[in-house]
Parts: sequence; structure tokens; C-alpha cells
Amino acid sequence: MGEFLVEGKIIKFYREKAQMTQKELVQGICSITHLSKIERGITEYSKEMITLLSERLQIDITEEVRKYHLLSGKLDEWQNALISQQTEDTARLKKEIEDEPLRELPDFHASYNLILSRYHLFMNLPEKAFETIQIIQGKESQLSSYERNYLKHIMGIYYFLTGQFKDCINILTSIDHTGYHHNEYYYHLALAHHSTHSNIASYYYAEKALAYFRKTLNVLRIIDTETMMLVQLNSRELHDFDDTKKKYDSLIKMCDTCQAYDRKSKLLNNLAFECYRRKRFDDARKLYERALQLVDEDNPFYTMFLDGYINNAIKGKLLNNTELTDLAKKGLRLAQKHNGMPPFYFQLHLYAIQEEEEKFYRLIEEEALPYFRKTGYIVLIDHYEKKLFHYLVKINETTKALQLAQIIIESHKSHYDGMN
Repeated sequence: MGEFLVEGKIIKFYREKAQMTQKELVQGICSITHLSKIERGITEYSKEMITLLSERLQIDITEEVRKYHLLSGKLDEWQNALISQQTEDTARLKKEIEDEPLRELPDFHASYNLILSRYHLFMNLPEKAFETIQIIQGKESQLSSYERNYLKHIMGIYYFLTGQFKDCINILTSIDHTGYHHNEYYYHLALAHHSTHSNIASYYYAEKALAYFRKTLNVLRIIDTETMMLVQLNSRELHDFDDTKKKYDSLIKMCDTCQAYDRKSKLLNNLAFECYRRKRFDDARKLYERALQLVDEDNPFYTMFLDGYINNAIKGKLLNNTELTDLAKKGLRLAQKHNGMPPFYFQLHLYAIQEEEEKFYRLIEEEALPYFRKTGYIVLIDHYEKKLFHYLVKINETTKALQLAQIIIESHKSHYDGMN
């Protein structure tokens, strides 16, 4: 961008900030018409003139131009820190950028708010992110092609964090990849497909994301993506356990090297689940306990790890009912307090432990299934629909059972539907 144009924008910005009219600023220096052209960057001017205007505004124009270009670079740096998930750097850059008055220039409005909303999502503050997103959407017609695609990416992350996985997939797949170079969005597509148990699609997009993270030497996101691919490898059928454990151990060592203990906790949780699926309940318990020790109770992942720990303890008969009840009550309290797993997960545990069958199935019908259908949790939809169907048959609720059977049949269309 030409320095004339930058200087003109800075003059206009500080004039308006000082609540000065063009007439007040130009008195004894130049004409209002000439200042208007300077502010729009459509005319050349002498160094002496810009110095006089700057002195009247009590700014150093050379320093302000330097800050302008520095701010542009810092916004890029902030964006890259968010992609790399460097928590300390993202917080530091946010403060530095917000301390810079030039941030309020129209040039930076869209990019600043886009990255700010991404920052809020990174900090797991979807409500704050959505407030900023609405500001951007109010001026969407003014966005560049890149910015419109970036907005879609941010909306996709927002939908994912709020459990709207189908909306997440729809908006992320509408991104024009020819005009958007942050292929990180493939990772979020993989996450959303994983959450709807579309494992082949999840693996496909994870491979694309992995290529991007390797190209950009983003070690933490390489760990994330290889974890995702390992989960998909075991999704439909159990992969060789020794090979699975070897790969998890390798990723856990990478986390230790990077001091990425949050990621290590998730890997321990995933490996615990693989042990649970193979009925290695004692091994699973130890891994869940290690995972729980690495996260604070106010961390949203704590309730997810605790849910797995309770499931494993029930199936493996590792704890008595009193111990299980205490854990389920703790999980319910934490889930109600923090944005982790929905509280009904732990309420279901309590009803199951206390053998309150009617309350258990009523909660499945009224809360669990509507939630899973909304978010697209296909495996859990199948699991709980079948459990509810058998219960309805058992208590002779024939009409309800038939209605549910119809829903189950319609949701499992044959691959031959539509063929002659």
C-alpha cells in the first residue's frame, strides 16, 4: 500500500479521534479540498505539509506509519499463534493489539474482529465469540473473498463447540478453498464428521489437515490430527491392540517432549477407552485415573474423562454402588456448573446405579435422544433408540414402540433406495 494512502488514512483517523473538522485542521496549512484528497489517498503532497498536519494533531506521522505496518504484521502473527495453539502468545498479542489505537482504523476492522472471535472460540467462550461474529455479519457485504471464507471457518468452529455438528459440516464444506489458504479447516471438518460417526469422511479430511500441519511444521496440530486418525482406525472395528497402543504411546511421548499435557490427557483417555472396548477394565481404570490427574475439575474435559471412568467401573465391576453414586453425583454437579458434558449423562448413571428404570428411560426419551438427534451422534442415537424400543415393548407401550420403530427404519435407508 502506498505511503501516501496510509498517511492519509492516519491523518483522517486522528483528526476524527480529536473531533476536529477538516476546516480546523487545515487552517493556515492548505485547503479543505486538498486535505480531503490527502485523507482519501488520491493526491500527492509535500513532506512539509504532512509534518504540519501531524504536528497539529500532535502525532509523529513516521512513527504512526511504522505502527500501522507493525499492527498488520501482529494481526497475522496472532492468527498464526491461534492456529498453532500457542496459548501464551495469543494472550500477549491480543493485549498488544488492543493497546494500539490504530486498531480502530476501518482497514483493520474485519481482520481484528475475525481473529478476536477466533480467540474467544480458542478460549472456549462461544457466547462471546458469537457477539463478535454478529458484528462481522453486520458488515458482511464489505468483506473480501478471503474474509468471507474465514467467517465461514469461524462459524464452523462455533457450531462444533455448541454441538451443532451438521451445521458445522455444511458451512465448512461451503468454503472456497481456492480463496482461503488456512487448510486448518479440514481438521475441524474431520472433527465434525468424527462427532457424527462418519469415520471415512473424518479420516479423509484428517489426512488433508495433516498434510497442511506438516507443511507448516505445526507439531501440536500434528499430534491432534494423528490422534484423530488413530481414533478413526479403531472406529468401526477393533484394530490390532498392540499396534494401537504403540501408536498412542508414541504420541504421548511427543506430548511429553512438547510439554503438551492437555493433549496427553486426551490421549490417555482415548487409550483407556480402547482398553474398555476390549474389556481390559483394570488397564482402562489406570489410564482414566492418569488422564483425570492431568486436568482441573473446571476443565470441560474432566467430565468427559469422568464419564468414561464411571462407565468402565460399572462394566468392570470395579467399584461398589456407593462409590459409583458419589462419582456420578460429582459428575452431575460439575456438568451443571461448567460447559462440559450435558448433565443428563450423569443423571443416567445415577438412575442406572439406583435401578430406577422408569426414570432412566424417561430421561432417554425426553432429553438424551432429542440431544443426540440434534447434534447428530449417530452411534448413540442407534444405541439409545434400541434400548428405548425394547423397554417400551417390555412395558406394553405398543403404540410408542411402533412409532419409534418407524423412526429407526426411516433413519436407516437402504443403499438401494431410489434404484429401479
